[in-house]
Amino acid sequence: MNLKPSHSDISRHEGCTIQGALSITAFVDDAITIIHGPAGCTHQSSAFFYSALMYNGYYDVPFMLSSELGENDIIFGGEKKLSDTIEKALAYNPKAVFVIGTCVSATIGDSIEDVCREFTTVPVIPVNTAGFLGGSFTSGFEEALLAVSALIAEDESAVLKKQSKPKIPSVNIIGEKNLESDIDENYEELKRLLKLLSVRINIRLARHTTVDDIRNMKRADLNIFREKFPDNITDHFTQKTGLKYIEEFPAGFKGTIEFIKKIAEHLEIDPEYALRAEEKYQQSITEEFSDIKGKTINFDSFGFQNADYDILSEMSEYFGIKVDDDGTEIPIPFSAPVGSTGIKRMLHQWRRFLRNAE
Repeated sequence: MNLKPSHSDISRHEGCTIQGALSITAFVDDAITIIHGPAGCTHQSSAFFYSALMYNGYYDVPFMLSSELGENDIIFGGEKKLSDTIEKALAYNPKAVFVIGTCVSATIGDSIEDVCREFTTVPVIPVNTAGFLGGSFTSGFEEALLAVSALIAEDESAVLKKQSKPKIPSVNIIGEKNLESDIDENYEELKRLLKLLSVRINIRLARHTTVDDIRNMKRADLNIFREKFPDNITDHFTQKTGLKYIEEFPAGFKGTIEFIKKIAEHLEIDPEYALRAEEKYQQSITEEFSDIKGKTINFDSFGFQNADYDILSEMSEYFGIKVDDDGTEIPIPFSAPVGSTGIKRMLHQWRRFLRNAE
């Protein structure tokens, strides 16, 4: 029995485990994800993705299959139904198949792992997503990251192949949030910062990536995680790839400068050009938004957002902005803006709210 107390907020991170897992597996473009449960689970997840992606301006809803468990399957077991659905998925010639469990399949005791092991033509990978056992959107997301990593090549061929080419440092980006409204803007900012150091991106796990991309993660020189993940996630990818890592995307002016220094240190690159260029860019942002200096604002948390971002304090102090309950209400972003350009977008929003309040 799940005795966890009810949550007192409505944070999106406590949504369905299945949808958290799908936000990783469904974005491996040449793989297929099966939801092993009643058709309603897949329908609800499809509707969720359709709504979230459309809201963010994306119209390519990921393809997914359902094992469509019915009454008889729930009474007598659904493993045969799952096996048939995997056969159906293989008819599309995917490079891999992911199988996501549901509360129903876990309750009736179906062994998804055993069924997946019966198939050997392509990787058929189970994802642990029994939400009623205390899972959440976040736990589903993390379990899917671990499951997808099973595709990383175990031998050294990828490393040898990398060494046969001219040495251009590269990184793996791990754990981007596919439902994040600014995901592509954040990626472009990260790419801009890496370009200052002449570093390229090997793979985005998992943002419209392929099975072969994942297999070749060892070709990179460093892992960069979207945000701070639990140690079991970072340690797992360190073990699987043999690479050191940066634990999160940069946030704030100071954080962006430190990010450049860390990348350069790990990859043994001289950071001076990149640091000078970024400091010049940050100075231009400061000059562009000099008109908001001295204003009074109040951060609106919507009742559940985290108002403790260091970045909010850094920017308000940097621009001499007073934070007071009587100030103009400014919405807190769902996640900290990434890099200097993220700060610039945030300041555009602050300026708009301040002008509307005049």
